[in-house]
Amino acid sequence: MSMEDRSISVELAGRAYPLTIQQAEETYVRRAADEINESIDRLKAGYPLTDKQDLLAMAALEVTVRALNSNAPKQQAEAAALVEEMERMLGDPRT
Repeated sequence: MSMEDRSISVELAGRAYPLTIQQAEETYVRRAADEINESIDRLKAGYPLTDKQDLLAMAALEVTVRALNSNAPKQQAEAAALVEEMERMLGDPRT
């Protein structure tokens, strides 16, 4: 374990998980655990799921889809900027 590594414990679905992470990642790891637990709570309230493995699997899917959807506009904007730059380069023989 380096000086930047840190041992923490996060709780998912009522169970504690010890982790060794880089200190800079701690906020993200804790936020991710919070999002997963919030998703589990929503799923428990809305569906007749009682098995913790089912709840964790569905919560992981929900959180991941949400993350992918939030990244999609950024990726589309980056792709559009790249296409625009390529079109500019192809259209102007001086570049």
